[in-house]
Amino acid sequence: MTELPRLDRRDGRTRLLVDGRPFLVLGLQWDCDSCFSAEEMAPLFPHAARMGANTAALPVYWREIEPTPGCFAFGMVDERLRQARAHGLRVVLLWFATWKNACPFYAPTDVRDDPEAYPRALDRRGAPTVSLCPSAPETWRRDRDALIALVTHLRDTDEARTAIMVQVENEPGILGSDRCYCPRCDERFAAGAWATEWGADAAEAFSVASVADYIERLAAAAKAVYPLPLYTNVDLGPAVGGIPGADSPSGGAVPAMLDMFRQHLRHVDFIAPDIYASGYRDFARLCRIYGGEGRPLYIAEHSSSPTGRAERNVFYALGEHGALGFDPWAIDAVFPHQETPPLVDPVGGEWGPQASALRDSYHAIARAIAPIVAAQGTNRLFTAVQEAAEDRTGWAATGCDVLIAYHRRDGAGRGLVIQVAPDEFLLIGLGFDVRFRRPRPDGRPRPIVVAEWGRFEGDRWVALHPIRREHLESVGAPVKLLEPGVARVVLAAT
Repeated sequence: MTELPRLDRRDGRTRLLVDGRPFLVLGLQWDCDSCFSAEEMAPLFPHAARMGANTAALPVYWREIEPTPGCFAFGMVDERLRQARAHGLRVVLLWFATWKNACPFYAPTDVRDDPEAYPRALDRRGAPTVSLCPSAPETWRRDRDALIALVTHLRDTDEARTAIMVQVENEPGILGSDRCYCPRCDERFAAGAWATEWGADAAEAFSVASVADYIERLAAAAKAVYPLPLYTNVDLGPAVGGIPGADSPSGGAVPAMLDMFRQHLRHVDFIAPDIYASGYRDFARLCRIYGGEGRPLYIAEHSSSPTGRAERNVFYALGEHGALGFDPWAIDAVFPHQETPPLVDPVGGEWGPQASALRDSYHAIARAIAPIVAAQGTNRLFTAVQEAAEDRTGWAATGCDVLIAYHRRDGAGRGLVIQVAPDEFLLIGLGFDVRFRRPRPDGRPRPIVVAEWGRFEGDRWVALHPIRREHLESVGAPVKLLEPGVARVVLAAT
């Protein structure tokens, strides 16, 4: 059996190791209901592989694996892993259980239909909400038993370590109320100093503590059986002015409650934001919040719309923010612009216009995963993503000025530049060219000794062919990376 996937924390950074080697999740998520049958799920795997993904994020439904109380079935879980292995993909399993978008859509029928044993959260008037109460012990016990059954099955059968992470619940919390007002929760709320410490936010803070504790105890039980990396995700709601329980689930790890949520976690490795903001500034702000202070950043969901910028933001996530991975939702559905085509039409198999753009980004990144991971969080990596009205940018690398010009007609030049050594650079991406100059006040061109296309196989560079001679016919001519790929450039020593 191969080495267990794990998070490696050192020098203030976190790396995801798969088969003992650095790994970046270049993901695609299946639609919420697309994994109930092989007929619906399986045709999407070859599209994901062609699109350059190395990981499929696949829902696993509580009601699927526990069709009757205490009896578990894993036929479709095994089918997920078989399909992924057949197409060269790893898997992140998304545990849809007590909460999926704060609701028990995917809980077993007996859990959903028995409010005495598995009570709903109550609003201020005592009316049931759509969410299950996070303080109900029998709900937690059943959820725990099902999750343990799942990870035990993975431990005992997934010898190839196809599954590399598990998401515990999905966008957890309460919809329809700021907290649960059942007698059990009222008693717990009254016993604490919530109003004194949190004022107007007391109800939400109580929900955060309740939900985070619920998930932490699930994670502790699961890791005791099979210690895969575990995370939970968060519905961020509006940037400003969101009402807990109305605009987003109350009890989720939203920015205002993130520190509170984290205080309850010991066995959950990180909290992953679901970012559907369309602009770069909001994307960058949220990456800084969730990946700040050296914490692992993983984009658990991202817009897959034609205007969603996934092909650009993946470079920002990995380059500027050191993310472990990036996962657009969904390959066969689109959000938030639901009137636009998905990445892949699940009926006809046609690709939406955004699919080729994401493919180009993924294909380029996949050829240089080891050096990207090695450079993340250092001053050796520069992110170059063309924004509106931009035609060039530059980077003052160590001992060399790197001048970047964009060439995409659609304004989507994008990539990374890594300084591997004082006189060696990697160019990763597409739609730009690069000139190398001595720093000011000199400013003279740096002669190029080697310029070649290629890829990395682990840590080893494999040259495929040199950059065409006409690109380098004079000193100071640019190295062009117009198609997706990786170029290695060695400069004459200064």
